[in-house]
Amino acid sequence: MAVSDKRLVWIMLSLFFSCPNNRLWEIMKNYSSAAELYDDLINRRCGFITEKEAEHIGFCSEAQGLSVIKSCEKRGIYILTYEDNAYPERLRKLYCPPAVLYCRGDISSLNCERTVAVIGAREASEYSLKAAYAFTNAIAKRGICIISGLANGIDQIAHKSALKADGMTCGVMGCGLEYDYPKGSGRLKEAICRKGTVISEYMPQTRPAPENFKVRNRIIAALSDAVIVIQASEHSGTLNTVNHALELSKEIFVIPPHDILSDDYTGQSVLIEEGATPLYRLSQILDSI
Repeated sequence: MAVSDKRLVWIMLSLFFSCPNNRLWEIMKNYSSAAELYDDLINRRCGFITEKEAEHIGFCSEAQGLSVIKSCEKRGIYILTYEDNAYPERLRKLYCPPAVLYCRGDISSLNCERTVAVIGAREASEYSLKAAYAFTNAIAKRGICIISGLANGIDQIAHKSALKADGMTCGVMGCGLEYDYPKGSGRLKEAICRKGTVISEYMPQTRPAPENFKVRNRIIAALSDAVIVIQASEHSGTLNTVNHALELSKEIFVIPPHDILSDDYTGQSVLIEEGATPLYRLSQILDSI
């Protein structure tokens, strides 16, 4: 039975194959359309899945997908599928692009001509916060969209600084849009939606989990033309985003460490040693993108 609502098809596929949808895209290589794959899966004709996957798919129902659509429509969440014209072209370059994006705000910001990611530590120093604010504010004033992850610390400063400059910004969440994470960030998200968008590939009620944030980092990297690292320790999650960006051939800029003897800045020192560009002037970013 054909499904008329393509949103339902893609939501069900994302239920069948959890984020970051690697298996979905592997299997999709054998099909001409998502609808064709979905039809084979629900009618148990797909020969490319494992027994465990088939068992999981058997427990999923269209009622679940329809419930997600109904909830999103009620709460003003836009469902953007891989097939939609408004789907960000930058994300299509990923090995495993999000099958579905749940969005609030102005989705046109996802396809801005110029974008820069600003990322860094949750527990950042005063020096780092000051640098994040200054560079982000100046970049946003040039009409460049700021991409970040809404986390405490550098991410939130980047979003706030972009908004202060009356610029555009996009927040990429590692949980569902309906979940209050970071706790108390509701007002910031509302402000972002007035000048940009907040997105997630996770269904709206999905709770935050540590592994989800590493998964979402590939989206931050892919949406950006260049990445600015403000502060990163040796084992910072920020470096995970950098790795994704390097795989996509994005240029990495790094704020020089405030203290080369402090573990809080070890990640920045290593990145500069490995060829990242130390960032001293706004013109470096503008020339790059």
